[in-house]
This record gives sequence, C-alpha cells and structure tokens, in this order.
Amino acid sequence: MRTFKTSSPPSRPVSLGSRLCSSTRTPAPLAAWCLGPDLKPWLLRRKDVKLLSRAAILALPVCGRALRGHEAPKDQLGLYFGVRREPPDVEEGHATMEASAKDGAVDLLQLSTAGKDVYPPLLPLRTLPNLVLAHVAINLGVMGPSDTFAGGPVAGLMGLREAAWAVVEGRCPAALVCAADSAVDATSLRDLRRMGVAGAPGEAAVAIVLEPSGAPNTLFELEIGPAGSGDDTVTPLPHHAALGVCGVADGLLALLLSPPGPLRVADGSGAWVVVSRAPWLGRDRMRPAAEDDAP
Repeated sequence: MRTFKTSSPPSRPVSLGSRLCSSTRTPAPLAAWCLGPDLKPWLLRRKDVKLLSRAAILALPVCGRALRGHEAPKDQLGLYFGVRREPPDVEEGHATMEASAKDGAVDLLQLSTAGKDVYPPLLPLRTLPNLVLAHVAINLGVMGPSDTFAGGPVAGLMGLREAAWAVVEGRCPAALVCAADSAVDATSLRDLRRMGVAGAPGEAAVAIVLEPSGAPNTLFELEIGPAGSGDDTVTPLPHHAALGVCGVADGLLALLLSPPGPLRVADGSGAWVVVSRAPWLGRDRMRPAAEDDAP
C-alpha cells in the first residue's frame, strides 16, 4: 500500500463537486457467482472479457455510466482506483497445481516442467490489482493521471483523497474515482474468514466524478483541508452499507450513503477529508444511488 504524497495543503478548505454511480449485488447462496452486467457498450473488443477480473467486470460499466455527459477531455481526466487486494485465482490454476504435485506437495521440478505446460497464460492479467484500472482506462479512453490503491476498505478512501488533491493541485480538470470489490468466490470467503471478517457474500462497484465546485449535476460537496485545522475529532470509518462483505467498495458506499452532514475521516497520515452528503443520498441506506436519480 503506497503512502500519500506530502502535498502542500491549501490555505483554506477547497470544495469539489461529484457525481455518483454505483452497482451492487448481494447473492444469497454461499460462494455463488451472480450474472454480470452488460459489458457490450463498454468493451472495445468483445473477446477482451476473458482478460477481466470480477472487479473489472463490475467497475467498467459503472465507470462508463459515471462519465455520461461529462465534458472534460478524457486524455486529461484523472482515474483513481481502490481494490481490496489482488483478485484471487478462481480455479484457473488448479491444473497447474495438480501437475506440479508430488507426494502431496508442490515439487519445483514438476512445477517448471509439467506444471508450466498447463499454466494459463492469461491468469496474471486477472490477478494484478492495477490491471483493473488498466482495463477501464483502455476501454473508456481515460489517459490522465492515475493510481491504484489496495489493502482493505480504506483503499477506496485513499483513491478518493488522492483524486481530490489531483483536481485541487491542477493535475487534472476532473477525476474519476472507482472502488470495486468482489467477495463471492470460495477463495475470497476463505481468506476473509481467516482474517476474522464474517458476513454475507457480496460484490459492488461505485464510481464518482470529482469536479470543481459549481459544476452542473453536482450531488454532494467534498472538502479537503490541512492536518490540524479546525476540530481534531476524527469520525471512525463507517462499515457495511448492507451489501455483504464487499471490502473497499462497501466501505466507500457506506461513507457516501451514511446520513447527511459533515464527516471527517483520517487517512493515516495525519490529514483528513470532510465529506458533506446531499440529503437525498442518505434517504435509503439499502438502495445505492441509481444513475437516473435526481437530487
């Protein structure tokens, strides 16, 4: 997990506007996959779907919808992502492990010969966290400053804060922020149980566009300020937006869907972000904001 840049804070809090678009799914059966969203409007080539991780499949249409009507040039638009961790290998590597086993353990010689012969060549393209950002950037044509954060629910807020600073410092005229996570496969649920995280399987993606304050279609205001200014009370990061175990996307949605009013969140470096939600964003905690909702 990378640390925040030590940017010079503004002399006063700076307001940004943003628009929210989200997609969530909470499957009932344990470790069952949901039908994915329609990717046809967003994929440059249909065959590229086999390169996408589950988080990328959720993120691509959500990011595409969030950019509808946005006027900033895509070659200047910032793109910041939060993902829980490296996407798990869901069965693709089983043949390699079986071919590499000897006497009940992985044998390096077997791995470099028989195991290598059956290793799926596309597997690395689905198990690297920064490739979620890459797939969205390529298919949507976003070419501005970008970054990916991983490591837990706070990663979504790290991406949000970094995007806000990118707009404030003039590195991009606007920034697309996306948090995407999927925890409906057996591998993810096993790892979460080992970490003591219990909850229903779930997956979600949320995308917001940060723009200078006063931009049209602004849904809520986000303020950033220097450490130590104002009240030093820090509100704990909210958890779970009734979406099951969704990690980073769940954390970001819980923040955006919590009751209206200012909320200060520490980022771990001593600085803070304050988010003021518009009242309509908190009207139904069980239902994320839809793209056609109006304030």
